[in-house]
Amino acid sequence: MKNLMLVAAGAITLLSACGGGGTKSSADSAANADKDTALAVHSNSTASLDVHPISGYFVKNTIKVSDSLTFWVIDNQRAFDSLFGVAKTMSNKPDIPDFGTQIVVAAAMPATFYGTQIQLASAVSNDKDNGANLHFAAPAEKEKKSFSIVPLWLGSIPKTGKSTINFYTGDHLSQTIKVNE
Repeated sequence: MKNLMLVAAGAITLLSACGGGGTKSSADSAANADKDTALAVHSNSTASLDVHPISGYFVKNTIKVSDSLTFWVIDNQRAFDSLFGVAKTMSNKPDIPDFGTQIVVAAAMPATFYGTQIQLASAVSNDKDNGANLHFAAPAEKEKKSFSIVPLWLGSIPKTGKSTINFYTGDHLSQTIKVNE
């Protein structure tokens, strides 16, 4: 499974570097949300962190994302449900996080008309502060669409052992969140 994800991640990287991929409609994104999120994970082979992508959700309309990238660390179902709605279709099955053993990390952006997809570029353990470093990228299509989306990336990491999560936009430290265990 891990090898398949690495091959898929390499293919996505190659396609984005070559400008391939074409355009997607909102229906395509909703129907393939589980595939889109799963393929966006790239791991670092030296000290990689065990990250499980979560698909099948959207940021609720009551949540206003105003920063270029907004990050959350969620440790319970109630908080998760207050932020995200289920994007259930006939062909997908939303992933259900296990808050007993995992915490959810999320990245979202304000609504955009440019087909932006948030991607996890790397996730590594950080022994310095007993935490994790998550590096994100958010490539956008050049053509403006007639509809907007609120880009969202969700994933889970093991609950034990991490006291801080450092969120990076590229190589720039955007935010550090302390984890309550």
